[in-house]
Amino acid sequence: MLELLRELFASDGYMPHGHCYLWNPGLVALHVASDALIGTAYVVIALTLWQLVRRIKLPFSPMILAFGVFIGACGLTHYMEVFTLWVPDYWLSGFVKLVTAVASVATGAYLLQARPLIVQVTRSAALAERRRVELETKNVELSTLYARVKDLDDAKTRFFANVSHELRTPLALVLGPVEKALASGLPEATRSDLEVARRSARALLRHVDDLLDVARLEEGRMPVRWAAADLARVVREAAAPFEALARERRVALTVDAPEELPAEVDAEKLDRVLANLLGNAFRHVRDGGRVRCALRREGARARVWVEDDGPGIPPALREAVFERFRQGAGREAGGGGAGLGLAIARDFVELHGGRIEAGEAEGGGARLSFEVPLRAPAGRAVEPAAAGRAGAGAGAAAVEALREAPAGPASPEGSARPVVLVVEDHPDMRRLTSDALEPELRVVTASDGEEALQTAEALQPDLVLTDVMMPRMSGERLLAELRARPRLAGTPVLVLTARADDEQRAALLRAGAVDYVTKPFQPEELRARVRTAVAVKRSREVLGRELAQSGGALEDLARELAQRKRELELAAESARVAREQAERASEVKSTFLGMLSHELRTPLTSMTLALAALESREGPLTERQRLQVDRIARASARLLGLIDAMLEYTRIESGRLVVRLEDVDLPRLAAEVVDEALPQAQRKLLPIDLEAGPMPPVRTDPRLLRLVLVNLVVNAVKYTERGRVKVTLRHGPDGHLVEVADTGPGIPPAERARVFEPFHQLSKPGTAPGVGLGLSLVKGVTEALGAALSVESALGQGTTFRVRVPPAERA
Repeated sequence: MLELLRELFASDGYMPHGHCYLWNPGLVALHVASDALIGTAYVVIALTLWQLVRRIKLPFSPMILAFGVFIGACGLTHYMEVFTLWVPDYWLSGFVKLVTAVASVATGAYLLQARPLIVQVTRSAALAERRRVELETKNVELSTLYARVKDLDDAKTRFFANVSHELRTPLALVLGPVEKALASGLPEATRSDLEVARRSARALLRHVDDLLDVARLEEGRMPVRWAAADLARVVREAAAPFEALARERRVALTVDAPEELPAEVDAEKLDRVLANLLGNAFRHVRDGGRVRCALRREGARARVWVEDDGPGIPPALREAVFERFRQGAGREAGGGGAGLGLAIARDFVELHGGRIEAGEAEGGGARLSFEVPLRAPAGRAVEPAAAGRAGAGAGAAAVEALREAPAGPASPEGSARPVVLVVEDHPDMRRLTSDALEPELRVVTASDGEEALQTAEALQPDLVLTDVMMPRMSGERLLAELRARPRLAGTPVLVLTARADDEQRAALLRAGAVDYVTKPFQPEELRARVRTAVAVKRSREVLGRELAQSGGALEDLARELAQRKRELELAAESARVAREQAERASEVKSTFLGMLSHELRTPLTSMTLALAALESREGPLTERQRLQVDRIARASARLLGLIDAMLEYTRIESGRLVVRLEDVDLPRLAAEVVDEALPQAQRKLLPIDLEAGPMPPVRTDPRLLRLVLVNLVVNAVKYTERGRVKVTLRHGPDGHLVEVADTGPGIPPAERARVFEPFHQLSKPGTAPGVGLGLSLVKGVTEALGAALSVESALGQGTTFRVRVPPAERA
């Protein structure tokens, strides 16, 4: 071994490499510097790779180490080049080169073996980079969508505030005359009709107050008025109004609370919370059931719970029942209300720093509980305890909404008149619908689908007239159950609802309904539809008996023809719905506007029917009573106009606006609109001039064109204090032109681009009537009609709106 090393390092007999350069100083220095720098760089690279592998867990570490050994060996060969310039130890230099060769071959072999894995990792890295770019793009899209949702949420809040203000004004005009009329001496029948109008107006007012609370909560403008209060007293006073209702329905109501529980809370808001929880329990408990309200102190907090033995809340919906505009399946669906009661209760509890939850009561049923701190947050001013009631008396309003209306006289059971089963959960609507059908028909009533199904099995009615949104069993389920039972499968079902939904109408007709009537309705129209359905049913029964006598072949033929006819009708109805609905509005918006339409139209229909019944009573009304009735009718019409405007806007936004063209006498239509606007203009001493010459009919949709004219004329009257309003009609080669000009203040240039935006008003919201939808509706409708809309305005001189309807071949 020593001999081998001696031979390896031997340099005797060899000539140093410098002789090859003739020991030229410049040439020797050049090679020494170059080889030394290259060798040093290689060694530094090798050491750096070794440190990286040692300290950081890198992929392909063996390959990196092999490459480092190869680079380091290359560096040693360059050092040997410098060494052999003076020391001719070529054996050692060759050995270093051999080591370098082995390292390079090993590294190359490893690279060939690892090539598939390297390709796979490279592809994974490229895929990860694409995913990163996609993720960044999605994040940008989400940020944009969040900003849009925030803008829509702000617009919704402004919409709530504007609509609520506009609804409160006509409601005050309804309630005022009704209260005065009830205070005077009136016949019992007249008082009963006015009581219906008052209850309906108050129901509308409660919905409006809930919408205002939602707007304030979303804007963070709902203050908490901290005050010392006895929480036990608040609970007992909140439950007291429900005691009479419990006796009427034989419900066992128990209140379990200590004698006293001092706390620092907003008693008025907790009274609202308790009223909503108790109202929810009574809405779903059956007659003869039980409701329990309890209060306990748990350390520094108080816990309140309300439980009933009703159907309960499914576990999957126990969080969702506290969402706004949400009604849970089974227990909440169709149970009345706009889905705001429990949501407002949750918000009020959270304002106190508490929490609310839903669960299952012992023995079955629902249990709603909340807990709040007994002390106000540090630094908050706490008022002393107030005298009188601890809460605001919200329970009385909740009880009024739950209490059944007095039932009218029942029809004689032995009567030979056709039997109509009216299924409606709203007591006033149930009674007024029955009054509209009697005495021509024998009317039997039910408050929900389950009761209706039992009654139908026992009575075999000639027709079932049902609402859709009801507790326990909806109208859709009732229809399915009737069609599934052989004895009731042939009973005609007429649907009466406040939801003007084409898709729902088609679904109900496919399920077997014979007709569909939307609230508010005219009593004579309802009677005519019911008469027709009953006549068809009885004719079918007579035909069935004849067919049974004449043999089975004719019966099979008639059944097949009837089935084919029904299939064709359903196909035609489905095709019409498919053509009209270009796209569906968002689910939350559709659900909300559907429930809002139902909850506003139902009491409004009750008021309309009550007014119709009041006017048909024997004996003329006094002048004062007639004036009050007229004021109520005008306010009701204004409410209906607001609701229709909201629904038309929804149809435009969702692409479901249907245009039905026909020939329209434009001067006559404009004259009718001017006549309708005259009372409003006369109150401001404004004349409305109509200038129209002879012209051919215009091919358009009369309902939509009327909507455009009404909004333009009413808008002109609203913003004009002196001068006049002029409506001009012209006809030429370019079609029909409608001009509505006023002498109002004009539109500022900065506002002209925004006057057609939804919910935008020139004046401060609340100072002028309207919710800011009029001109937006005009723009959407004119575009749907293929017409052109323009506006000219000068400050201090007035504004002119022009609508040009092109000829039929260009529309």
